[in-house]
Amino acid sequence: MSKQLEIDGIGQQKASLADWKKQNKIFTHDAPHMGNDGPRWSCWAEIAAPSDFLEIYGQDAFGYGGSEKTAITDFCQKHEIELPFWWLK
Repeated sequence: MSKQLEIDGIGQQKASLADWKKQNKIFTHDAPHMGNDGPRWSCWAEIAAPSDFLEIYGQDAFGYGGSEKTAITDFCQKHEIELPFWWLK
């Protein structure tokens, strides 16, 4: 799903979370089976396979949250990655 955005001086542009994730090599996973046992979303970067990322960086390097947005926000804060600009409004 894409969003229609208006940026001062530029006009309207389409931006999507999928495009931002691809551009920043960000990956997410929804694990609905987690239920109340923990955050159902996880986020990581660089390596598409979460098991490879886990082996190299460890569990604490992942971002976690109850939604995809909170998992991405957690990950980006941990690794000082700039969030999608449309989330900052």
